[in-house]
Amino acid sequence: MPRARDRQSSRRPPRPRGRIALRARAVVFAVGLIEVIGLGGLTACSTSSTLGADTPEAAVSTFYRALGAKDTASACALVAYNGTPLAGDDVLLCRSGFDAIVKDIATPEELAALGSTSATGSTVTGDTATVRADQLTGVPAAYREDVSLVRVAGRWYIVSPL
Repeated sequence: MPRARDRQSSRRPPRPRGRIALRARAVVFAVGLIEVIGLGGLTACSTSSTLGADTPEAAVSTFYRALGAKDTASACALVAYNGTPLAGDDVLLCRSGFDAIVKDIATPEELAALGSTSATGSTVTGDTATVRADQLTGVPAAYREDVSLVRVAGRWYIVSPL
């Protein structure tokens, strides 16, 4: 019979527990989902003027506010992968990832904070832009990071990081 110490050494290390670890896993899931969407190339680019935003700051603010309102369709309408805005089935897949975050992971306080997000500036270089984390107000720490954007047909979209 194996000794207790031998059995413990063959076990996997314990997974981090708690809300922050759960949120981190959900965000990684959503980002990975967006990566799969982009790599799958399910649909063609939509250049509708109702998608995207006029400025990088508006795109970021609108994105976070949409998540705060649990409006994942509007949030995903502001996401692009590889220079192409998500469209059709890609938006549905994106929504399922963000739905998991806003329904099962984010707290009511976090959603309320996201609902009041604003971006106070950006750095634009040609058709790309960055809104730094310190240029965001209202974004809870678990969701705060620099945001990269791309301009497609005159409209700004948040770049999927993967």
